[in-house]
This record gives sequence, C-alpha cells and structure tokens, in this order.
Amino acid sequence: MTSATDAELVGRARSGDRSAYGELVARYQGHVYALAYSLVGDWSSAQDVAQDAFIRAYSNLDRLREPGKFAAWLRRVAFSVAMNWLKAFRPKLFARLGGQVDLDRLEIPDFQPGPPEVAERRELAQAVLHAVDTLPPKYRVPLTMFHMDGLSYQKVADFLDIPLGTAKSLIHRARGKLKSILTDYVEEEITPMVQEAMDERRLPDGFAGKVLESVPVLAWGADKDCTFIGALEAALAVTDHPWSYTDLMGVSGLAFRVRWYQGKQGHVWCGSSAVGEQPDEMEAVQRATGWRLRLVNHLDESPAPDTSQYVPDIMASLDAGLPVLAYPEHYDMALIYAYTDEGRTLLLRDYYSGENVLRIAAEKLGPFLVFVDRHATPQPPREALLGALTMALHNWRRQVLDWGAGVYRYGEACYPAWVSDINQCDELTDDERQNLFSTATWNLAGLVGARLAAESYLKAHADLLDGEGREAVRRAAGHYGALNAYLRETLAKENALPGMWSCGSAENWTPEAREGDRQILARCAELDEAAVSELERALGVV
Repeated sequence: MTSATDAELVGRARSGDRSAYGELVARYQGHVYALAYSLVGDWSSAQDVAQDAFIRAYSNLDRLREPGKFAAWLRRVAFSVAMNWLKAFRPKLFARLGGQVDLDRLEIPDFQPGPPEVAERRELAQAVLHAVDTLPPKYRVPLTMFHMDGLSYQKVADFLDIPLGTAKSLIHRARGKLKSILTDYVEEEITPMVQEAMDERRLPDGFAGKVLESVPVLAWGADKDCTFIGALEAALAVTDHPWSYTDLMGVSGLAFRVRWYQGKQGHVWCGSSAVGEQPDEMEAVQRATGWRLRLVNHLDESPAPDTSQYVPDIMASLDAGLPVLAYPEHYDMALIYAYTDEGRTLLLRDYYSGENVLRIAAEKLGPFLVFVDRHATPQPPREALLGALTMALHNWRRQVLDWGAGVYRYGEACYPAWVSDINQCDELTDDERQNLFSTATWNLAGLVGARLAAESYLKAHADLLDGEGREAVRRAAGHYGALNAYLRETLAKENALPGMWSCGSAENWTPEAREGDRQILARCAELDEAAVSELERALGVV
C-alpha cells in the first residue's frame, strides 16, 4: 500500500491503472464489507454485496465529481447495492423501508441468547455475532466497521461522514448494549470478545484482486478471436448465469461454421466471414443459455441513424448490472460497461485497448448493439447439444445466404469459392489483392480458434448421448482436433512460405505461396467434411 491520497488513486484508476483501484479496494474493503453485513445480515451475502459495490464504483469512477470524497461516494454506492440486494432477497423488509435506509428505524428481530452452557469459543463467538445483529443499525454499522478491519475511530467517522465524537459515542454505546444482551456470558470487558468474533469473519485474502477480475478485459489471442462470442462471454461473466467462450461457441454453432463473403458487385471481400452476429446464432444462444438478447441492427442502412438515441436504454441496462455489446467506430464487437456525463460518454472494453478504457462519445457509437435483457429457463444441456449439432449440419449444407450487398457461402460451398477467388488473384488491382489477402488471412486465423472450441465442446458434452451417438460425436471431435492441430503446425513452419499465414502484405503473395494456401484449404475442407459426416451420423441414431 502506498501513501497516495484517495484523489491520486482515483485519478490513476481513471487513466487505466488497475493497480491503483486495487489499492482503493484494499483500503476500503473492510469498511464496505462491514457496512454490507450490517445491512443484509448475512456474511456470505455481504461478500457478494461488497464485491458488487466495488465493481459498480469502478465502472462509474468518471461520475465521481470530487475524487477526494471517494470514501463518502463509495459508501453511497454500497448502500445502493445493499438496497438492491434487500429488494431481491428480502422484499418485505425492503417494502417496509420504502426504498430508503434509515439507520435509526431499521427493525431487526430481538435476539434471545441460548442456554448458559454455550460457552465454548466458537459457540460464544456465534452468540456475539447474533447479538450484534440485534443492535439498531446506528450502533451496529460503526461497531462492525471498527472491529472488522481494525479501523480507527477516525476512519469510521470519515467513511460514515459523521463527527469523530459521534463515532466514538456510538461504538461505546454499542458495546454497552452488547454487554447487557450477553449478561449470561460476559462478566468483564466485552471488547476482546467482539474483536475475536469479528476476526473469524474477515474478508478472504485476495478480495481486492477478485473485484478487478470481475471487470472483463477483451484481447486478441488465446483462441478467442470471434469478437461477438468474446464480448458476450465477458458480458455474462458479471451476471449470476455466466457462460464460457467454448460453450457459447458450441451452442451458437460458430465453433463448426466456415463461410466466405463475396460482394455482389466488383471484387469485394469482408472480414465478417469469421464472426457471427446473424439472427441464427442469436436465437441459438438464447435458447441454450436462457438469456434474452435484444438486437439493434442498422448495418445495412445508409446513412445509418444516430445510435445515441439508444443511450437511455444503455444507461438502464448498465444500471441493472448488464453490460451492452456494441460496435464502436470500428466493426469489431466491444463491451459497454459504464457511462459518464449523463450518458454522453460511454466506457468500453474492446479488442484493441487491452486493460485501458476506451471512451467514446455516444454519437460515435457504431450501428450495431446487443442488449442482454433478462434470464429465463435455459434448454437442458442435451437439447442444447443436439441443437448445436443441427446448426453445424445446417451451416455445412446451406450453400448461400444472401446478405445485403453480398452473399455468404457456407460450409461445403465456402472452400471452392475461397479457392476460386485466390485463383483470380493476378487479375485484381493492388487494393483488391490486399482486400482478398487480408480477408483470407483473418478467416483462416478464425478457423483455428473455432475448431479448437469445436473439439473442446464436443469432448465435454459427448456423454450426454448414448451408444453410437456418443461415439460419433467423439469421432467428430477428433476430426476437429486434427484440423486445429494441422493449422497450428502449418503456422509454426510457415516462415518459408509467405502465404495467408504471414499476415503481411499481398505484395509477397506469390503463385507459389497461393498454391500452398490452396493445399491448406483442401485439407481443411477434407477434415471439416469428415467431422460433419460424424455429426450427421450422431443425429441420425439419436
């Protein structure tokens, strides 16, 4: 811990220094945890409330007008999160409160100690904690904060924004009330007993780090280059119903898909071949996960409307703890996780900024948004698996999808179209060659991560089927694994052949290199066909 002031740490955190916010968490975790417990009355739930409070505060740091008053602002955030918890899990109490926390009037049922023989250390500690629960909140809150994290009277006073003398008086009176409640157990000073009981309920080590881990970061690599699924995984990670990248790739069918985009007029190719935001994938994800996704799509409108009209919806979603998937100014999916300036500025995670925060004006938002609206009962895992296999087979056989200014060629129709376009490379202009080269490179790179997800998903879920169905799924996983291994091996030794793997300029895309690329695509088509045949066999026996 440094001696930096709260204002200094807030400034650094706003600039993307996650360690600075980690220091703020470490500095105030005891305060917030004690406050949360004092309100919700359950240690486990208090940890959840404390973590949510720090996440909410981190996401809204830009809304803090006076960084030097971080502690007081954090207290209000923690109160708000605790009230949301009460509304969800203790609605009757919340209704009595009318949505407000009044520390003087909050009613807690009276506590009657058990038999006098409850004298052993652990049982006595539990009796003390129960007794603390019975105190009126105006006493319980400062007492818990004082003992939970070894805070001084001054720190309690600062955090609760009350005079130092008031803090001392409230804590002294709280101890006196505890002593009168615990007369059967206490003959001497009660302070050591309270301290020992509170010590057993301290926050676990590493709490500050866990808070930051809950704020997802998007990044290229790690075989998660499908930006739609990567952003969706990150969005769901902060909910009560998270899903892994691999499982989302599987149930959406994107783990098994390959397609190639061709413009209808002229020689035009599009990197959207490798990603997936079409309605088919959306609907499959909704069925399997139970999450309802609301799509806003103005991609084919020219000029695109001003998407800042959706700022109220974005703010409402973020206030509910649900990040929003969106295109920023470039067309790779990103994640809106906070706003400032009453929604005029949006804070995003994207694939280019790493741990740094991307800030964009609302009117600069791209023409595509996905809202995570609500959660319902998901499909049983076996049905989700069968849906994924059906989607995989459909995408392999579907041939062509008309899409605005171009067409997508899928599966068994994709590879011949891809090769045919490479064959006409010498007839293209320099710009067209570069467009083709870049699209081919990106599409092939996306295939590596997709087939790894296909192998992993099928292996993990094959046992949901019986007999030959299970064995066919395992064989399909083997073919996808072989394809993934083949591409990785090719990539590792591609230094001598500047083809699609080079990710460089099309200037060096020689006829020799293009012949190597055609061989790569032929092998990919062969292994994909073998895998799909096994999936078709599995569906047939089921």
